[in-house]
Amino acid sequence: MNRQKLLALSLTLSLGTLGGASCSSMSGGGSGGAGGSSGSLKWYTTCGDPVCGATDAGSGAAACTTEKAGDACTTAGTQCDPGSGCNVNLICATSDPKLGPGGCPISRARFKKDIDYVPDQRLQSIHDELMTMRLATWRYTSEAESATPHLGFIIDDNPASASVDATGDRVDLYGYTSMAVAAAQVQNKRIEALERELRALREELGALRRQKASEGR
Repeated sequence: MNRQKLLALSLTLSLGTLGGASCSSMSGGGSGGAGGSSGSLKWYTTCGDPVCGATDAGSGAAACTTEKAGDACTTAGTQCDPGSGCNVNLICATSDPKLGPGGCPISRARFKKDIDYVPDQRLQSIHDELMTMRLATWRYTSEAESATPHLGFIIDDNPASASVDATGDRVDLYGYTSMAVAAAQVQNKRIEALERELRALREELGALRRQKASEGR
């Protein structure tokens, strides 16, 4: 398996693990439609899944009826499913939840400050942390015994990890995925070094064979 396939497999596995999570909680139904009395409340779209699959089973919220992003609404926190896919909901809020802390990851440089690219030594430490991160299966305390167990790490085991958000209770999916990218980059450098070593050994072996062949004449 070449290094491109190894990198693709590593990222696919890590992103696939995250694919079932959403940036926003899903509650309520499609009430509090446009034309509500509170001018500060509007319908906004939520992040949806960080990895959008080929199929969408729905977010779990009630279907929207007349609600549209940008329209006024009446009950803060109410959500409905507009049917746009990728588990994106409409939520009634006073500001766009995608732009606040814990919102959707935004990677344009104009939205950021103090940008500092990660050096090789730090990449190695991120790789080492990810390799030692224990995975577990569990059910939430609110779930029935028959519920399908979840898979992932426990924040209590890694409270200072870059994969934990500022609240200390949730996984920072962007940070978690970036850790997987860092680990893939470290592994790719190792693969490249091994490939160079293998080429050098093959060349050395070829030279020895040629020398032996010439001596036998």
